[in-house]
Amino acid sequence: MYKEILEDENGFFVEEVQLELFSESKSVDSNANLAELDDIIAYYEEFENKYPIKVINRKQFSTPVNFKQAKLFPRHRWYTYKEGFSPQFVEDFIKRFAKSQQDIVFDPFGGIGTTVLQSSILNFQGYSNDINPLSNYVAFVKTDSYSKNDIIELITAFENFTQTDLNIEAEAPINKTVTSYFSNDILESILKIQYWISLQKSIKIKNIFSVALLTILETLSTHKKDGNGVKKKKSIEKILTLSDIKKLIGRQIDLFIVDIQSTEIKIKPKVYYQSSFEPYILEQKADIVITSPPYANCFDYSKVYLVELWFGGFFKNTIDQRLFRQSSITSHVHYKWEKRHNDFGHELINNQIATYLKKQNLWDKKIPMMLVGYFSDMGKVLYEMIPNLNKDSIIGIVVGNSVYGGLPIATDILLSQIAIKLGYELIGVESYRTLTSSSQQLKIIREGDKKYLRESLIILKWK
Repeated sequence: MYKEILEDENGFFVEEVQLELFSESKSVDSNANLAELDDIIAYYEEFENKYPIKVINRKQFSTPVNFKQAKLFPRHRWYTYKEGFSPQFVEDFIKRFAKSQQDIVFDPFGGIGTTVLQSSILNFQGYSNDINPLSNYVAFVKTDSYSKNDIIELITAFENFTQTDLNIEAEAPINKTVTSYFSNDILESILKIQYWISLQKSIKIKNIFSVALLTILETLSTHKKDGNGVKKKKSIEKILTLSDIKKLIGRQIDLFIVDIQSTEIKIKPKVYYQSSFEPYILEQKADIVITSPPYANCFDYSKVYLVELWFGGFFKNTIDQRLFRQSSITSHVHYKWEKRHNDFGHELINNQIATYLKKQNLWDKKIPMMLVGYFSDMGKVLYEMIPNLNKDSIIGIVVGNSVYGGLPIATDILLSQIAIKLGYELIGVESYRTLTSSSQQLKIIREGDKKYLRESLIILKWK
């Protein structure tokens, strides 16, 4: 179960409602046509007969596609991003498919830079796209090059930070909801630290301290991330003073320094703030693509990272928030998208699946059209990638299947078929972990259909 926070007409989050993991329906219409469901499952089975799914791992959490492992790797551990995969997974994929050291690595959903950072460490040129300004910023700071003089300057700046009395506050975000997630004293301390950061002349110092502050905002907050939003913590362990918060930032700075000294950015990655379903041209065509797009699970990143996006200055107003949603993949129901990319979707979703789900008692009637939009957007992503691929390039896409109204949405199968239609060759689909669903959905999904609840790696080749 998770909490979702709704918006009022101004874009502020005002009310909490209870939803189910994967955003499934409340119940299945008892009059639903089981023949329609059987036809959809038969479609999946026909695909798997032709392209058998290779099961790599049946565990739910101990898997290389889980970001948890990244917390063990220098630089990667600077910022926790639960939607990411592990650096080891990226490294294994590159080593598995690289033809030479000159191969170009690309991630069209770059996130906080796991792919491009690990590519650089392995001495490959990496490129990434993303429209999330928070994750793009973190990726840029993590993959920046820091000289010995930069380290000395950082240490000096931190000594100044610890010894200076901070009296002047930066302006607070103009979102009353996010500021209400902090006590008055802690909010005042955060704003004083932000003002001190703004005075630093070195861009690298500003960036390092800003990321350090972003990493501890959830610790300082009365709320924590929970599913598709935030929920109030049951208890606050300790009342933190400005001195305490300085010490927390100090621990982050110490970690950053250790990691900078123990890793080498061999080739500076290119981190682009741009959409992957709009036309773009990379400076060099890619030979290896490894990525994980948003899943069709109704998660809204503008909600999950609400605090960081506002306090980091990435959202100045609610217009910024709406533009971010408009530019993102149609993976949730909290924004009214116009129909787009209709020629790039999947007929099974557009017709049978959407028709079936419209008959179910879903928690949100927009779910069928969200799924139509999701696969249309993802098809457009695959289409726009083509001009940026070298011949025989290998593409790996980590996706998670979902379930609505008792019907599994086999994203790995459907996206594979869209790719084939666009001219990609399907090398195979590998299942890396079993996903679970809510108790409600487990009661209504048929036992034989549970095998589709999985997280998979689609492997394609551009011919």
